[in-house]
Amino acid sequence: MRAQVELTSECPECRTRGVWLELYDPAMPATALGLPAEARCRLCGAEHAGRVTPGTASLRAPRPIGECPCCAKLLDEGEVAAHVCRSCGASAAMERVRPGAELGEVATLERAVRALMADEGDDELAGFVQRAFGEGDLAALAGRYALGLPVDTSLDGGTGFLSGAVSRATPEARGAGAARPAATIADDRRAMLLALVSVLMADGQRDPREMPLVEAFLKAEGLAPLSNEELRVHRPVEIAARVPVERREGLVSLMAQLAYSDGVADPSEVRVVRAYADAWGVSQDEVDRWLETYRTARRSRQQRLLDRLRSFFLAG
Repeated sequence: MRAQVELTSECPECRTRGVWLELYDPAMPATALGLPAEARCRLCGAEHAGRVTPGTASLRAPRPIGECPCCAKLLDEGEVAAHVCRSCGASAAMERVRPGAELGEVATLERAVRALMADEGDDELAGFVQRAFGEGDLAALAGRYALGLPVDTSLDGGTGFLSGAVSRATPEARGAGAARPAATIADDRRAMLLALVSVLMADGQRDPREMPLVEAFLKAEGLAPLSNEELRVHRPVEIAARVPVERREGLVSLMAQLAYSDGVADPSEVRVVRAYADAWGVSQDEVDRWLETYRTARRSRQQRLLDRLRSFFLAG
């Protein structure tokens, strides 16, 4: 069974970035159709769940991601993107389980922020509001919520759904800027490679068709082999400090190309690419264009990718 994957994005209710946690669980029918099994907001408290409405076939035992959880038909990308099986009519949608709190009132916002602070291991309100939200005080932040404006944060993840999957910040790890990179990141090239590894490990498994490309590149460039600790999905905030801003868009494009290196992109791989694009301010329209380009490419995908890996890292 493939591993669970947790991603962060913008809360659809309070419109705060970096606090919406989505859990993709291959054992749950909604994830087979491309939706998270469950999702929640660490700030406003909203909770949603992925639900499947069967069509002409009944729900079966857990199916791999990309296969209909009812009729077991292999879904194409359009069906996964639309969360519907055209064969049996099964469909998936997110349902609200619990509404989020209205954060336009200072008192309500303070309660929500203090709960988030506890989750982050912080205990100083004014400093946390400044570091996490970039606002001078709660009143100014409440004003943004009252207007329904999107709110950027420096947050990414937190304690999450998965035990041990997303670490809690400690007082020593906190600072005025972005989170520090993991201790295993040796240099900028290594950090950028970890973004690519995140695509390879999006479904929790080493793909024998894709991993040799990265291993060949590591050997050719004289870089140490990947450690077991590095073979996982890395959150954008973990490596952002070591990836130059001007190179992030190119790296996301390379991640999209890697997703199609074997001719078929797993939905979990595409989700990781989109999560990085969202975290680093890369247009989702551009991501769509890249994915379509690499999906329809006729040349040898693996040779083209290896060539581009070399040129991308040499450019740095």
